[in-house]
Amino acid sequence: MDFIAEVEINGEEGVLWTPPYHFFFGEKVLPGTNALTVKVTSTWYNRLSYDAALEETARKTWTIAGPKAGSPLHDSGLLGPVVIRY
Repeated sequence: MDFIAEVEINGEEGVLWTPPYHFFFGEKVLPGTNALTVKVTSTWYNRLSYDAALEETARKTWTIAGPKAGSPLHDSGLLGPVVIRY
């Protein structure tokens, strides 16, 4: 997996960038309502693949060794299963 995630619970942040991608909430969880945010960043592969199919003047990215036009996109984003244990 080539992703990075930032997890925030009630204003406390943690960054996950290597397996097993676990975040320990511990005492950060409060009685009542809690705020949980997960931000996931993937690689540039999908952007490079899309740009490869465009005319060179319309591209936003450039590389000497990227994917070819028509390359299948990679799954990206928050991929499951996602489990919250309390």
